[in-house]
Amino acid sequence: MDSNTSTSAPPHHEHLPQQVIDNLAKKIERRPTREELEEHHVLLKTSVAPALQAKQVELERSRLEDRLEHMLENRPTREELVDHNVLKNTTVAPALQAKQVELERSRLHDTLDVKLERRPTREQLVEDHIIE
Repeated sequence: MDSNTSTSAPPHHEHLPQQVIDNLAKKIERRPTREELEEHHVLLKTSVAPALQAKQVELERSRLEDRLEHMLENRPTREELVDHNVLKNTTVAPALQAKQVELERSRLHDTLDVKLERRPTREQLVEDHIIE
């Protein structure tokens, strides 16, 4: 056996330049942990075997679709929303509804002002023997 020949296998990075090795080492140091990858939804947070993960995701999606379909089937009608004052009962185009509400408030304000102006004074109420 030759004294220069090594009996162990040579390292895999012997043929790579040192700059490439250093660059790879830095990237490996900055590589995110499994927990970080799970937080960013790159990896699934699951205890299921990798071979079953796709089926688990498919099942969860199917359950979500079923729940959403059930919620849509049971959502309240427009009339129920109007009855519960969630929606306004209006035939005005949606773009004009804010103006309609503003005009209604203005009308109510004007009506209230007129009624307050016509309200009898305290002295008139005493003269008419309504209050003492």
